[in-house]
Amino acid sequence: MPAQRGHLVLADISGYTAFVADTELEHSREILNELLETLVRGLSEHLVIGQIEGDAIFALGQRLPPDPLAWLEECFFRFHRHLNLIKRVTTCPCRACANVGGLTLKFVWHHGEWMPQRFGDKETYVGNAVNAVHRLLKNKVPSREYVLATRDAIEQLPESAGGRFTAHREEYDLGAVECGWIDLAPLRDDPRSHDEVRTIDRAQAQIEHEIVVELPKDQVWAAATDPASRQRWMGVQRVDFKPGARHTLVGAEYHCVHGPGQVGVFRVAEALEPDRMTMTLPVMGLRCWATVQLEELDPRRTRLITRYRFDTPPGPIGLLRRVFVSWLCDTMYFRKYPGTISAEAVRRGQLATGGAA
Repeated sequence: MPAQRGHLVLADISGYTAFVADTELEHSREILNELLETLVRGLSEHLVIGQIEGDAIFALGQRLPPDPLAWLEECFFRFHRHLNLIKRVTTCPCRACANVGGLTLKFVWHHGEWMPQRFGDKETYVGNAVNAVHRLLKNKVPSREYVLATRDAIEQLPESAGGRFTAHREEYDLGAVECGWIDLAPLRDDPRSHDEVRTIDRAQAQIEHEIVVELPKDQVWAAATDPASRQRWMGVQRVDFKPGARHTLVGAEYHCVHGPGQVGVFRVAEALEPDRMTMTLPVMGLRCWATVQLEELDPRRTRLITRYRFDTPPGPIGLLRRVFVSWLCDTMYFRKYPGTISAEAVRRGQLATGGAA
């Protein structure tokens, strides 16, 4: 197979060796797996995952998005959003759960040639560029969270983007490597590193929909959160569920597949089982916040209240667009639902929450 030329990226979770040594192995491995999965989702949007290397991910490919630095920063934000969610939902007092906030993330980026090499059913990659990007994990960058890029990688960027790097040089036994680096540590305090939570109450709601379900509250909660149940009552082809932090609903995503290239992503911002759940979802290009509140009327009946609020784009046109979208959703989806839903209707998949998707 001929050599290929392109981008090689290593995403490395720093501090993990000490984290494992000082904490419970079972929980530390569980936390690492969640963080690695989060990084894989981000990196695989534009690169092929070559290998999971303990606490690092090696990815490579021939094309990156038009703004590679913004993409790497978004991967960084995703990592820290999930890390912060783990901290938020964890009640375990073990040292692994208590010390998870000490984990950090760095990227090493190179551009060069590699060659695929297969051993049995496994494919690996060899070449000087592969060796170089791995060697650069050991460096003298004065930060714990950064993007370190070789000159070959920086030359692939527009001049304006390349100017963001601070010049850097690493000396190895095979010679010097000219690089540049960008400090990512300040981004830990950026709002994008934290999941926003906006619980929509009656005063904030632009649409409010209420039904009575002839089932106990815990069964209504189960029907509203089960992916298979959501697939039935939403009438979509498939619902793929991605668990949240520590296998909870917080940070979880329901990927509702309507058809080829048509996927609506419901992301859970809060989940207080079995009383309240808040999600974000895309509706006609606007972000919508939806809070589902469950109230027990008696042991066999539950009131289910869903309150929606749409983000308003800037300017008068944005306001008109938001008003139109909320009116359209209210008219087309919510008003058609009955005031009471029987237990049999729920079993048939007719639970009427989240209809705006």
